Amino acid sequence: MKNKLLLFGLAAAMLGAAAGIHYRVPIVIAAVCVGLAVFCAVTGVQMIMTRKAVIATSESFDPHREYHTGLSAQFWGVLFLMFSVPVGAFGVLYWLYGDNPPADIIERMARSALVSGLIIVTVGVGLGLYGLTRVLPGKVAFVETKISPFERGITAVYLCTVSALVVAAGLVRMLAPGTLTRMRDVAIAWALELVK
Repeated sequence: MKNKLLLFGLAAAMLGAAAGIHYRVPIVIAAVCVGLAVFCAVTGVQMIMTRKAVIATSESFDPHREYHTGLSAQFWGVLFLMFSVPVGAFGVLYWLYGDNPPADIIERMARSALVSGLIIVTVGVGLGLYGLTRVLPGKVAFVETKISPFERGITAVYLCTVSALVVAAGLVRMLAPGTLTRMRDVAIAWALELVK
């Protein structure tokens, strides 16, 4: 009986959240986002502390799972923590400003070389950490998913390469803000010369 009540309460809460999101009730959207952020942060800390992570790989009721331990599990924990920050910030901003966040805040973030560079670097680091979780744990983590070592290796090399490029772009954005703009302008001029 207790489990049925718990499931009913969970279903009612999810239905209420879905209705709040559909009708754009700011407090409901904020509560869902902040709740998800807190869940992700607590789960991430737990993964880091216990050095164990069980990652569902689909949305079904009985998904295949990856079983990570050690450094790979800690990387998953860091990824969960990284995900919790923008989701929680979005929830708080949506509660404060609704659908129309102040344009000057977003413009200042985009124009600030330090803030935009840090965001770019963080995305790059996240890509690299995910790429490393493909190869660090070995075959044991992927028994249920049956992802081949070749596929995981190719994915890791690709993601780590993209990660390095994104992190480099973020560092260039922070340390020499005008360089990326000049590189873009040179690339456009070069492409136009090729077309002529």
